[in-house]
Amino acid sequence: MKGNLDSKNKQSGFTLIELIIVIILIGILSSIAYSSFVSLGRDAKIAAIKQVQLSAKTANDFMYMKSHMPSYSTQIGIVGRDDLLDVDTNADGQYDTRLKWFYLDNTDVEKRIDLSDDFSIIYEGIEHTYIGFDTNKDNDVRNDDCYFKYTQASSINTPPTYMMNFDGC
Repeated sequence: MKGNLDSKNKQSGFTLIELIIVIILIGILSSIAYSSFVSLGRDAKIAAIKQVQLSAKTANDFMYMKSHMPSYSTQIGIVGRDDLLDVDTNADGQYDTRLKWFYLDNTDVEKRIDLSDDFSIIYEGIEHTYIGFDTNKDNDVRNDDCYFKYTQASSINTPPTYMMNFDGC
């Protein structure tokens, strides 16, 4: 008879200890997954900034080569300044791109590359262009530390520089 009583009182389901252990395991797994998810967002931003830098360099190399072709339509950008050259990139008779020492002027970099709306662009002075993520929405990517910085050529012997900052990505 005692055997029958024990079989009727058998529990089905989790004990309190088993439930606590499952909750702890779920918490540990979710913290690992969250950190991986955050890391993927950072990795994606870094990859996007690297792609912008590569696109700007490629566009610059292309414009440099084309500006040295005799068949390419160019004119002096500003009289008295031999460092500036205006270029008709699509042969429509309009000079639409400015080069400085045969490289893209900092304000013309964005014309030569395709950017998504996720990027913001800031010009600093007459030499620097910042393209990056404005995560704090203050219209300045420099203080978010997730950007590409283009500095235009400063002389015939000093080509443009390309710098990336990933600290805030």
